Amino acid sequence: MTPSSLTLDQAMKLTTEAFLPCGCVTSANAEEDSYGFTVMSGDGAEVMRVAAVPNSQYSNPQQLGEMLEQARLDVEDKGCRLEPWTMPVIADGSGIPETPPNY
Repeated sequence: MTPSSLTLDQAMKLTTEAFLPCGCVTSANAEEDSYGFTVMSGDGAEVMRVAAVPNSQYSNPQQLGEMLEQARLDVEDKGCRLEPWTMPVIADGSGIPETPPNY
């Protein structure tokens, strides 16, 4: 794993956050080193299903961000309104930007 790559857990968390306020369920495909996700509308209807996002795509923050942006456009084209979202800046190898502690 390169210093700026994402883990499976980080990629799944970012994917869930990208589709708010819609529901998004992610599931790991451990045997394939990938994950899938399903986006649901507010009434629980399935809007989009992606069977597999391979490690080669989710571990690269730029590729994951581009894929999620396209998926967001597809979801919005189907009539779902999403909150503004941008891929966070990945710094210092931690994968996810640090949140300062609350003092």
